Amino acid sequence: MSRNQIACCPSCGGRIPFKKFVQLNNFSVTNCGTCNARIEISNRTANAIIAAVSGVVSAASIVLGAYIGQKDYQSLIGGLFGGLSVATIIIVALCMYAYRHSQLNRIHLE
Repeated sequence: MSRNQIACCPSCGGRIPFKKFVQLNNFSVTNCGTCNARIEISNRTANAIIAAVSGVVSAASIVLGAYIGQKDYQSLIGGLFGGLSVATIIIVALCMYAYRHSQLNRIHLE
């Protein structure tokens, strides 16, 4: 697996856009833009773990940012925005990791 791998259609090898990939979850499917194959996530357990970790870490960063902002800088709003910024960076980084290391399956309709 190369370091620059991106999510591809298992049927034709066409690139799946990042926006479409981020909208995929364990209960949804998408269509390939090239061959119109229906695609789903195959590593559902890893996808669920990534979602749980990103949720917990981003929530913790928001709470910690608010606490530090209020305690050290007397600015609850500044701390919230700082925590929200860190949470956004964490979520985008985890989404990019999932995009590069995804495993997609083609759904066979019979």
